[in-house]
Amino acid sequence: MEPPAKKSRNFLKAVPTAPLVTDGTIGFDESRQPYFSMGEGTCRVPMSMHAANRAKLCAALRKRSEIPKGAVIALQGGEDRSVYDTDTSWSFKQESNFQYLFGVKEPDCQALLRVDDGKAILLVPKMEVEYQKWCGPIKPPAWFQRVYSVDEVMYLTEAKQAADALAAKELLYLQGDANRDSGLQLPLPKLAGIEDSTFPVNKGHCQILWDEINECRLIKSALEQTVLQYANDVSARAHVEVMRMVKAGQREYVSEATFRYQSMLRGCFRTGYDCICPADRRASILHYGHPAEPNSELTPQGSMKLHDMGAEYHGYSADVTVSFPVNGVFTEGQKAVYEAVWAATLAVEMTIKPGVDYKDMHHLSHRVMLKKLKEAGLFVGKVDDMMDAGVMSFFMPHGLGHSLGLDVHDVGGYEPGKFRKDFPSVKENLRLGRKMLENMVFTVEPGFYFVDYLIEALVDDPKVSKFVNMDRLKQIWSEVGGVRIEDDVVCTATGCRVMTVVPRTVAEIEAVMAGQEWPVSSAGCRIYHGTGYDY
Repeated sequence: MEPPAKKSRNFLKAVPTAPLVTDGTIGFDESRQPYFSMGEGTCRVPMSMHAANRAKLCAALRKRSEIPKGAVIALQGGEDRSVYDTDTSWSFKQESNFQYLFGVKEPDCQALLRVDDGKAILLVPKMEVEYQKWCGPIKPPAWFQRVYSVDEVMYLTEAKQAADALAAKELLYLQGDANRDSGLQLPLPKLAGIEDSTFPVNKGHCQILWDEINECRLIKSALEQTVLQYANDVSARAHVEVMRMVKAGQREYVSEATFRYQSMLRGCFRTGYDCICPADRRASILHYGHPAEPNSELTPQGSMKLHDMGAEYHGYSADVTVSFPVNGVFTEGQKAVYEAVWAATLAVEMTIKPGVDYKDMHHLSHRVMLKKLKEAGLFVGKVDDMMDAGVMSFFMPHGLGHSLGLDVHDVGGYEPGKFRKDFPSVKENLRLGRKMLENMVFTVEPGFYFVDYLIEALVDDPKVSKFVNMDRLKQIWSEVGGVRIEDDVVCTATGCRVMTVVPRTVAEIEAVMAGQEWPVSSAGCRIYHGTGYDY
């Protein structure tokens, strides 16, 4: 008698139905090579990009004489986590290093990567049959191998067998210096059948792995730049739509809702960070939009808006900020501050090229804004004296920019072994403090803000307040909470390319808000050649 299971399979095959699900976000090109895509009109990301990233990392490690033959990298992917004690889960985001090396969208995976030749084994969960009624068909190991272009796929329970198959002599974990922004470290992977004593682990070698993967992620390949450009283009279109629909009396969260909707229409279902959508004096709150202040206030007539929002695609995030007047026309005070910030943006972008130290660009942005706002009547005295007194620390209490990629504050902001505290000349929180390298992607985001407690401190400090025209300060303070301009930039061989294509000049902003079309494409990227800017 034929087994019942086989009868059921034959029965299902005889039913003329379409597949329950397809490969979804995975497609195959004419050569049957897999790629990630969110559908028609969105960016195709070949899975070969991640294979190239693995090869790049292994090649870098092979150049380090300290790393022995037989070293195998052990990686833990992001995990599906419950919301406290409930049976619902937090929105899943893949761990960034795992995304960089494998591009896997599923949670709870692990991987082993042999340094000697780059052979990769992906470890996936073995699902129970009941998984299908909640989450859909169970994907077999062969599906993972075909889709993610890895050498082999095994189950999580076979981690020890996988390490033996790679002839592992030592395991390398992503354990090194703490993340320079959060101060946190990744947890050690818990590999089935592998105890602390199963394979040697050398802390110094793990530090080398940590340093090298950060340096690899810092320099973006052409394919990675394509993904980041797409995230920027989606963000730019969304920002322009938001600018056009903003009006007085509207809740700030309508801006966030519109941006997310416009981004989702183009396949970007996540933003790289919480949306920041303040109006009026709240634009001085650098990370407004957090749970305690969730973009919930009304937008006053005549106020400035500051929108800091970036779409994410395949894990790669844009980070774009626009500042504009709610009624579509700048007041004299708003224009003075905006054009000072814009001049600082241009000065930095026109100076950037390989070899330029970003700490110097941070200081340059300060100098330009001091000069421009002295011309506008806010400051008095010599710019050099104001720089020495640290006047701009009271008006721009953050760094000029940061590395950008799979994390919005991406890794590689300082060279291995270097930290912010090593550079006391920069008092602000500068997340990028190294010399520019070709194909680095980073933000340029000067700003000028009127933060209540900092203004109070300035007024009470005669060494600083002597440089400020207090009457002019009161006038501008009432019109401008804060202005920030933020572009995403890639360093080229001779200068830089600005990926962010949004209205930037006062004339452009006022025209777009009056209804003028604003085409968004990579053809609109501004390109500079490191010649500097006469400010």
